[in-house]
Amino acid sequence: MKRTLRLISLAMLVIAIIWVTICLSCPTLGTTIYIGPFRFGVEQWRVCYLLYVIVMAALFVVSFFVKKKI
Repeated sequence: MKRTLRLISLAMLVIAIIWVTICLSCPTLGTTIYIGPFRFGVEQWRVCYLLYVIVMAALFVVSFFVKKKI
C-alpha cells in the first residue's frame, strides 16, 4: 500500500512540474483577465502555479509518513 501511494504521489509531482513548465512557457501567460473588479495578471498566475507545485511536493513528502493501511 505504501509503495503504491508513493508511486502515485511521485507521478502527481512529476506531472505537476511538467504542467507548470508548460504553463510558464506559454506565450499567453501575460494575458490579464478580470473577474469582476479584480485583476488577475501574470503575478497571480505565477503564484497559483507555485502553490500547486508546493501542494504536490507536500503530498509526496506526506506519503512517506503514512503508518497504517486505511
